[in-house]
Amino acid sequence: MSAPAKIHATRIEACLEVWSYILKYNVRSREKIRRRLEETYNKYSVEPIRGRTKINIFDKEMITLYLVGKYGLGLDESEIPSKAFSKEIKIEKTVDSILKGENVEKVIKKHFRRVDENIIFRILRFVLTKILLGWEDEDALIKVFSLFEKKFTKYEKNFKSFVRFYVALRIAEKIVKKEVQNRLEKEALKHSLCLKFNMPKNAPSDNFIREIAVNVFKGEEHEVNTVLAFPGPQSLEIKL
Repeated sequence: MSAPAKIHATRIEACLEVWSYILKYNVRSREKIRRRLEETYNKYSVEPIRGRTKINIFDKEMITLYLVGKYGLGLDESEIPSKAFSKEIKIEKTVDSILKGENVEKVIKKHFRRVDENIIFRILRFVLTKILLGWEDEDALIKVFSLFEKKFTKYEKNFKSFVRFYVALRIAEKIVKKEVQNRLEKEALKHSLCLKFNMPKNAPSDNFIREIAVNVFKGEEHEVNTVLAFPGPQSLEIKL
């Protein structure tokens, strides 16, 4: 696993500033921390990791803040406010257990007392974010996703939307990092990522990739457009 890429430098810098505030003033309120995160992102002109929706986005972005604290700063359990980050701590324990081969449904119920759509997709978002920041391998997400897809079939439509979201994020990231430089490379990567999730016909639209590349990863629009096709029909995305 690599260190966080330069593309995430401003996001990580913003999170480090929030952690400075948390540690200096011994802040324990999730709401205070969430508000500070939003204020600091606005100050740095950083967008949360997102698709098209912004619903509860800064509560979801607390995952990024947690990961930067634990893996970026190397904070131990006693230094991370357990009440404020209870969701993220439970999610990480759940993921660790699932990756060790424990029963998916039992593990989720053990930590959350229930299994619902919000918990399932928050778990997937946690692994996704950890991959984007360079602290997890993609195989972990594929394993967890595969287990969830088989176990929770009633969320099939949302699982498809999640894959579009993830594939769009990875392609947008690589376009902005100039690791993907033309349409052929973009299409090859798109196909390859969809196959990893066994969803070859579930690719995101170029419009969606463009939106993430420009708004979330701050790529230059004219440079992004040289890699992407002309705008096509927009696909529906779930609220991740």
